Amino acid sequence: MRPGLGQHTQLKQELKINPRLYQAMDLLYMPLLDLQNHLKQELLNNPFLDMIEPDEEDEEDGTEQQEEPNPETEAEKEEKGEIDWEEILLDGFDAGGRREEHEEREYYEPVTVDTRDLADHLRDQVSLLDLNGRQMYLADEFIGNINEDGYLACGLEKIVEGVNESVTKVAEELDREIDPYTDGEAEEMLGIVQSLDPPGVGARDLRECLMLQLREAGLEHSVPFRLVRDCFDELIAHRWSEISKRFGISPVDVQK
Repeated sequence: MRPGLGQHTQLKQELKINPRLYQAMDLLYMPLLDLQNHLKQELLNNPFLDMIEPDEEDEEDGTEQQEEPNPETEAEKEEKGEIDWEEILLDGFDAGGRREEHEEREYYEPVTVDTRDLADHLRDQVSLLDLNGRQMYLADEFIGNINEDGYLACGLEKIVEGVNESVTKVAEELDREIDPYTDGEAEEMLGIVQSLDPPGVGARDLRECLMLQLREAGLEHSVPFRLVRDCFDELIAHRWSEISKRFGISPVDVQK
């Protein structure tokens, strides 16, 4: 059994491209005349944009002043782990090249892979319930003891024993009294966990799983529910005649 409250952290790296980068890349392939018309249209549509004319000295000299890169700034970015993805992706594009043709290009958004599992799905549902911190702690203990097939991997006594060991350690560290969990609290929380999606999750065996699924489908008072509840062993053993005598129905109807 998993001792105490388990915490699972998953790191996922995802590259997101700024939509402005798409526009910049599109402008690089636009013919010069189209680019001029595009800029004029932007000036008309956006009153906050201004056209900056080149300085006379720059025109006479035919040179442009360029700012020297600040080594301290670049070093600070490296220390902070900040990466300018736009600068990297635009590196190698010649903004002053020929613009005689406008080439249509497709750009694809990065694909995000869903790495969520059953435990994450259950915890998301529990977070939407009106539970206090004590109940949330116990709910997470139950979820941590549900295996990949959706069954509860150990009994209530083991879960209560394990969670109370953690409670005792926390109480000692905080130097305060914390009431241990009771079997009644565990039974109540098991019912809450078993009400989550998918139907049948948190069951302790196949019989309980089938009963939970039938109850979720609104068949709690049906014959199939009674058969699973009262004659599960006979159903597994295919003892149709015994079941038919007990419920007063034909063996054929039992098999249906």
